[in-house]
Amino acid sequence: MTTTTSASPAPAQHDDLRARAKALRRAVDELQRHAPYAHAFAQQRSGNVFRASTKTQAIEPVDPVSGVVLSAWTGRTLLEVSVPACDDESLRGATARLVELVAKEGVVVDGPQIDPGPVIEADQVVVEAVPADGLSLEDRLARMVALKDRIHAKDRRVKNAVARGTQVRTEELFVSSTKRLWQDLRRGETVCLIVMEQDGKMADLHGGRGRQGGAEHLGLADHDVDELVEDCGRLLHATRVEGGLWDCVFLPDMAGLFAHEAFGHGTEADMFTRKRARGAAFMGKPVASSLVDMFDDPSLAGEAGSFFFDHEGQPASRTQIITKGILTAPMTDLVSALKLGVPRSANGRRESVQRKAYTRMTNTVFGPGTSKVDDMIASLDHGLVVRHARNGMEDPKGWGIQCEAYLAEEVRGGKKTGKVFSPVVVTGYVPDLLMSISAVGDACEIGGLGMCGKGYKEWVKVTDGGPALKLKARVA
Repeated sequence: MTTTTSASPAPAQHDDLRARAKALRRAVDELQRHAPYAHAFAQQRSGNVFRASTKTQAIEPVDPVSGVVLSAWTGRTLLEVSVPACDDESLRGATARLVELVAKEGVVVDGPQIDPGPVIEADQVVVEAVPADGLSLEDRLARMVALKDRIHAKDRRVKNAVARGTQVRTEELFVSSTKRLWQDLRRGETVCLIVMEQDGKMADLHGGRGRQGGAEHLGLADHDVDELVEDCGRLLHATRVEGGLWDCVFLPDMAGLFAHEAFGHGTEADMFTRKRARGAAFMGKPVASSLVDMFDDPSLAGEAGSFFFDHEGQPASRTQIITKGILTAPMTDLVSALKLGVPRSANGRRESVQRKAYTRMTNTVFGPGTSKVDDMIASLDHGLVVRHARNGMEDPKGWGIQCEAYLAEEVRGGKKTGKVFSPVVVTGYVPDLLMSISAVGDACEIGGLGMCGKGYKEWVKVTDGGPALKLKARVA
């Protein structure tokens, strides 16, 4: 019997943050009477999650975020005060507290100076092909119910199906002495979890897609659903792989997880300043096959990890991390770029206005090559095709990684044998894995479901994906 629990939260009302730009500028001007540089960042976030499972349905609000953070550079330290509101009284109180902190810390007149950059004023909006607010909450939930029902209809072995759609709106305003930047970011994603049972065996598999935009992203294409159901059924008969060094083809989702873990925290410049990333010792040196390019790019149109400017007012642009196998540039935030004397990149990001800005990834992917996936698979004498990435971990200091996938298919003589393994864990030393890459696919695919924490917290939206890769990997 199906039981239903449903809450219908009212859509959150966004105040137009642009109306607070003059008030933020007054705060910045006052702070710069006491410190050589200051800026203000205001943010509000809202949205809903629509969830339909075999037995339950629910509509829940995402955790809301609202407030402003004021920042002042003393010539040595970036001091900050955050308040949960952007009204005049809250701003006056936050400004006064930050002035006190600056006086207590003291200004270093001959310390490093922050360049406020050119004068920029911009309003930028993510366009929704199907505006989320144009559909009722019940209509959006109904899309998830229909998706759940489609999964059940495809295979009688499905015991539980969960379809979850998320829509998030984030409005942000950055103000400094030279900049007034406003962005209205909209994002939608759909995730499915399937649980199957047959002859006493259980298997589960999840997948989905996320993009910038509106309700057009509440749902999955038929081919995505068909693949998830078919592959979950195959996992019922999977065995464990024989551990060892294998020739592998990573399909785009696994290649994306590899990119994220291999050159995630290990090339975040704030880890360099704390001597916690081995990548710092490899700048300008070969770390990968000459076939390998890698970049982090928050300016990619439509991707879930994209934005127009970061939380420290840096306009979005591409950072080329690896160029033809050479480690060429780290990702930076404002302070790490200043301390290291390297160019800033648009990677200064906060979980919210209540959190510090760190160097964080956005859309981190391998660049495309020239090989066809079918040719890469056909070149395997005895190997694995690895897909359906699950999770990963990285040790920036030792540069070791662990990436887990739901499924690997065996290949012999260039042809898939039909035998599958699960779960599959790839481990190794990052340069060894990257140096072993012998082919890179000619097409990139980004799924857009990733989230990344700094350690175990400080979560921000990122994306996983890229071209397929052929490489040697230690698999267990």
